[in-house]
Amino acid sequence: MNYCVHIFLFGKKVLLLKRSKSNVFFPLIWTPIIGKIKDKEAPNKAVIRETIEETSLKVKENISFLGLEKYKNDNYWFYYSINDDCLPNIELNHENEDFDFFDINNLPKNLWELFKDKIRTLSYQ
Repeated sequence: MNYCVHIFLFGKKVLLLKRSKSNVFFPLIWTPIIGKIKDKEAPNKAVIRETIEETSLKVKENISFLGLEKYKNDNYWFYYSINDDCLPNIELNHENEDFDFFDINNLPKNLWELFKDKIRTLSYQ
C-alpha cells in the first residue's frame, strides 16, 4: 500500500491528529496527517487532498518533499510544510477526534517511531 504523510509544523511544534475511537485502523493513536494514495494518483497531489480532507487546511504551494520510506510492505511518501504566520483553523473529519500541536521534543508515546524519526529530522533543518 502507498501512503502520503504530511508533517505540518507550526514554529517548533508539529500538528498531530488523534484517530477516532471508531476508526478501524489504529484507533486512538496520534499521527501526522496521513492517507492512502489512490491508484494512478501522484503522491504530491495525494498529500494535498488528504490534508484538505482530514483538516480542511488549504495548502498547495508550501509543501515540500521529505523522502520515501519503506516500512514492512508499505511505502510512505513524506512531505512537510512550515507555518509561522498564525495558528491555523482546523476542522477534523470523521477519521479523527482531536488534534494538538506537540513540541517536537515531547511527542506522544503512541506515535509510531517511523513518524517520530521523520519529525525529529525536521527539527535539525
